[in-house]
Amino acid sequence: MVYSLRAPASDEDWQAFHDIRETVLFVGRRSDSVYDRRHPDDIAPKNHPLLFSRDGEPIGTIRLDELGNNAGAVRLVAILPNEQRKGNGRVMAGMCDDTARALGLNMLFVNAAPEAIGFYEKTGWEHFSWNPAELVSIAKDCVQMRRRLA
Repeated sequence: MVYSLRAPASDEDWQAFHDIRETVLFVGRRSDSVYDRRHPDDIAPKNHPLLFSRDGEPIGTIRLDELGNNAGAVRLVAILPNEQRKGNGRVMAGMCDDTARALGLNMLFVNAAPEAIGFYEKTGWEHFSWNPAELVSIAKDCVQMRRRLA
């Protein structure tokens, strides 16, 4: 299997990116929120939307935002439902870590969805309140966590 994690480069990539995110993170899960395919955070200069593929087929998304002081936030992590619990999340997380290191980041933060906390704990994240002001809207039920990169 060949995996890749890269910025969406074509209209087709962006379509897959948004379809995955909307399906996994919004449809039927956060009925009080509407997914915005043109959200300005996805094109902000220090934010890096990334499309995760296996053998050329998009199966996940993640966005890595540079926060300053060698820290970053992992946002809107999504793996297609039929691809979850197969190790794909771990592969994507490892590739995201590599991207973060290449950007000079040594600390990552996340607002973890309650159902994902076990995954984060198993992959080295610890509970840490890093910015309570972020726990609004779609993140209102999330748990804040951090992980130091070696």
